[in-house]
Amino acid sequence: MRLLGRFSAACGKFRGNFLATFDSLTISLWDLTSLIFLLFFLFVIIYPQSQLKRIRIQRMAKLRAMEKRHDCKVLTIIHRREAISILGMPAYQFIDEEDAEQVLRWIRKYKDYPLELILHTPGGQLLASVQIARALRKHPKKTRVIIPHYSMSGGTVIALAVDEIVMAKDAVIGPIDPQIGDFLRGVYPAPSWIYAAETKKENAADTTIVMSDISRKALKLTRDVATELLEGKIQAGPAGENRLDNVVEKLVSGELIHSTPLSASQAKELGLPVSTDFPEDVHEFMKLFRPVKRSVQFVE
Repeated sequence: MRLLGRFSAACGKFRGNFLATFDSLTISLWDLTSLIFLLFFLFVIIYPQSQLKRIRIQRMAKLRAMEKRHDCKVLTIIHRREAISILGMPAYQFIDEEDAEQVLRWIRKYKDYPLELILHTPGGQLLASVQIARALRKHPKKTRVIIPHYSMSGGTVIALAVDEIVMAKDAVIGPIDPQIGDFLRGVYPAPSWIYAAETKKENAADTTIVMSDISRKALKLTRDVATELLEGKIQAGPAGENRLDNVVEKLVSGELIHSTPLSASQAKELGLPVSTDFPEDVHEFMKLFRPVKRSVQFVE
């Protein structure tokens, strides 16, 4: 106890001996350090959040204006890294069950309104994407997806569900072949696992055989979902033939690598209900999302 008391007294004496004077105001170095830490905390935590709140208010104002102009309810699923975030560390985003929960709530709330969904996403979980897609497919009023830049993988699954896919001139969608694997073995397209198992046959590792079995089931599920979502929407071929199965196979089979960009014209050629009558106010809305990288600069 005596040692502890002497240590505390020494610390007090230590803090008191280091003083700084500013315009007749004398403060200890300890107090100065505490003040600097407080200012740093306010800068890295409070200031970015206040900026983000201001930008969110601007986004909501833009969304309300779009709803009036487009005469429908508008929701966004926009996954991108932003310059404004906690401690300046942007998080990678993708479609997940939390997105699905919020979108399903929105669809239920506005069941009597036409719906418009702005999509900007690399994709995400198949479960969440299918939930959103099926809810949009069942919606009794007109539904539209607007794609300003890209909507890949799970985002394409969602786009297949609506009555009209509106794409900017240079926007793209992509194949929806399921990706199977984990962090240890790697994630690869389901058709590639099947190809590996069939090529090696009895020499295939147990893991490859298991992944191949899972891949077959995942491909069947994805084909069934794509057929369900596109039923009655695919434009007939030149001779009036039904092209539904061909479109589903093109998107699901692995004929195209997963990152293949399908432009609006290519999506039209497939028979998808695509329009390029893109609303300019959506591009203005996207400007409210600040990119992390600053390598591209120009005068607005």
